[in-house]
Amino acid sequence: MRRFLKFFARLSALLLGLSLCISPLRGFAAYNFEYEQAVGNPLKGFMPFYKQGGATDSVPYSMEWFYVPLSALMSDSGEYTIREGLEPYLEEISARGNQAVFRVYLDYPGSGIGEKAVPQFIWDMGIKKEHYDEYGGGWCPDYSDDRLIDILCDFVRELALEYDDDRRIAYITTGLLGHWGEWHVCLPELEATNEQKAKIISAFAENFKTTRILTRYPGTPGTTRSGNVGFHDDSFTHSTLYGESWYFMSKMKKAHQTGAWKNQPIGGEFRPEGQSAFLSGAPLDGYQDYSECVNVTHCSWLMMAGAFEENLGADEIERAKTASAALGYDFTVTDARVMKIFGKIYAFVTIKNTGVAPIYYDLGVSFGVGNEKNAQWTKAENQKLCRLMPGKSAVFSAQISIDDGQSLFVRIEAPLENGKPIRFSNSSELQRADGSLELGNMMRF
Repeated sequence: MRRFLKFFARLSALLLGLSLCISPLRGFAAYNFEYEQAVGNPLKGFMPFYKQGGATDSVPYSMEWFYVPLSALMSDSGEYTIREGLEPYLEEISARGNQAVFRVYLDYPGSGIGEKAVPQFIWDMGIKKEHYDEYGGGWCPDYSDDRLIDILCDFVRELALEYDDDRRIAYITTGLLGHWGEWHVCLPELEATNEQKAKIISAFAENFKTTRILTRYPGTPGTTRSGNVGFHDDSFTHSTLYGESWYFMSKMKKAHQTGAWKNQPIGGEFRPEGQSAFLSGAPLDGYQDYSECVNVTHCSWLMMAGAFEENLGADEIERAKTASAALGYDFTVTDARVMKIFGKIYAFVTIKNTGVAPIYYDLGVSFGVGNEKNAQWTKAENQKLCRLMPGKSAVFSAQISIDDGQSLFVRIEAPLENGKPIRFSNSSELQRADGSLELGNMMRF
């Protein structure tokens, strides 16, 4: 009994000592954090097609989509003109604080560009082409020709040398093969073989180390092996959920890639024919439930031209905002504390991902001390935001110095320097223009 009493006395003394060494910082008052969904955050949501001057921003957006023909990135004599072809897009889009998402194509049905989408030197090599009438008509090169595949693989390597880790680019879709670069053709004899498709996938997966890549079809040869490529569903809500064998999630299941979203992004396009009815709230016969499609696919972004029409009504705009915000990650602060630990001061913030996907780039979380015009920032090193899965919370911390009258802020690193910030889904009253969230302040005594 005496031994127990001695042990208990020592334990009590130890706990008392620790309580004196580890305690909330006197004078710091944290705010209450209410949820208010952020709209228009980077790397997620609806995006318009690029146009000079930008799209209407009644529905906030952070990315712009464009197609570009291979002939704009390679000359007729076979020289690379990649920077000449892409810089005008990237400069204008980034000047608006947005990031680009794009696809390179050799065949765009019904566009009028026809065979001119392919640099002339490829035709001069004797690579076959066939005319087709489907989808408005066009010219389809022979994707089964190994010479063409080698040219495309070399092009991908050069594209990566020029633009991998360029923060003006959010995502790139593999494109190159098939109508619109969507990896399907109406002339089966001109389709690339599985081995040739795998070469294209490998070229992207091996050469793009940072910029995220997506391809059209789950189960495409090479995607399972590389693990470095996400997927885009360009008929979103039309043929997304399980059903026919060619539906997006049916293909994902068959390819054993239903969990790919945990490491690689899922994107796509809301089926164009259904966009207007969806935004108006009208019944969509033959379409699948949008929310279910988002939750099952864990989709992060969608092309949605209809959300950026000039004549949308107030209800359509609100419906588009809500649907856009439902995509991808969604970070909210649930708790903040400042503690004194063995004489040093540490800030702690709990961030929860209430979205359907992680964020796919390694962006830092930092604490700021000061005021909204002038703050000293310190990066939290104990956690990685990109590992925060949907429904999970993580505590980020850093050692700080804070004086009476100063405020404490938290912010997420913006994907694009001087671009649109990542905002927390918290009360707008606590938000600052740079995307930082005020957590609390030190009272003056």
